[in-house]
Amino acid sequence: MDDKYLLETILIQLNSTELLIKKGEQLFTQGDSITSFYHLQTGRIKLIRNTLEGGESLIHVALSGETLAEASLFSNEYHCSAIAIIESKVRCYKKHDFLQLIEKNTAIMKKLLQIFSQQVRDLRTINEIKNIHSARDRVLTFIKSEMDDKREITLTISLKDVAYKIGLAHETFYRELKKLEKHNIIKRNGSTLKLLSSSI
Repeated sequence: MDDKYLLETILIQLNSTELLIKKGEQLFTQGDSITSFYHLQTGRIKLIRNTLEGGESLIHVALSGETLAEASLFSNEYHCSAIAIIESKVRCYKKHDFLQLIEKNTAIMKKLLQIFSQQVRDLRTINEIKNIHSARDRVLTFIKSEMDDKREITLTISLKDVAYKIGLAHETFYRELKKLEKHNIIKRNGSTLKLLSSSI
């Protein structure tokens, strides 16, 4: 069972409300009291933190399937602000209900720790990929980091979102995929990418 499905089986046990956040709107603001945490259904939401110098620091861009504000569940206030980059749909879960659920069920608590720990590792990997200068190497490193034993990955988000995730313009990402396919380094079949060359 993958983390996304596992998380959904846990969250379905909680009451929730659906929110539609328009482009540029804030979902929550740094310093506000924490009442809820969120599961992004569709769209893209950026997490930013105000700096001491009065500027803003981009922490992360959340894509569909990711949770928001889980790091603040045991705090009194949100550590950052969440702003919709495009129109986004989220499910809202009450902090109190969520904490009650994990307090009553240690098995669920362990599963959530597993999921959130994996999210931290994935975020570190993505940040490392973003630091790769070559667009070609960035795309290949992403594929290798996500592929299974068959050297394949099945994308669960759009190509445009993948490009955004690894810090490339979507035009650049599409172009690099076409080059890799033309040189028989990868094979594309719908949402599945397969790395063909074992020397890469």
